[in-house]
Amino acid sequence: MDYDHIERMYQEAHSRISDADLLSGSLKKKSDSDAILRVLGFEILLKCAILLCKQKPKGSHDYSKLWLALSGKVQKEVLESAKNRVAGHADFSDLSQILKSLQIVFEKARYYYEFYEGYTLEEQTELGKFWLEIGAPTNEADVQYFPMELKGLIHGLSEFIKKEISNKRVN
Repeated sequence: MDYDHIERMYQEAHSRISDADLLSGSLKKKSDSDAILRVLGFEILLKCAILLCKQKPKGSHDYSKLWLALSGKVQKEVLESAKNRVAGHADFSDLSQILKSLQIVFEKARYYYEFYEGYTLEEQTELGKFWLEIGAPTNEADVQYFPMELKGLIHGLSEFIKKEISNKRVN
């Protein structure tokens, strides 16, 4: 196993997440770029964990397939760590929906203008107003970010990876 490659992936993921933190704290934030960077960091961590499980990441950006490449033991460990990190602030009861939503963030929200292709700017504005009038139901949104769940999953994956890298250094 190429631990240098794994450590490089881990560092790259955390660089992206650090950049996301800087952007999210900016008073001049104008987009969801912080969320997209955070999801990219999550994807890299997930693929890194898969390599540590002696599997090959398959499924490109299909986070559900990637998650299933982790052993059941690792899934449980990561999820327990995630739940502990964001206890009381996140709901992991439908992990498949969370993973699907994060995949949509990465694949589609980075080109947000595509959601409104075929609409005029006026129609887009009217859709936004209507959305607010009906109470902006989160569960019906085209893009759902699940920020606390993502924070927990990033933590859980990071803890697993750090532990595995540390064990490699001891052995």
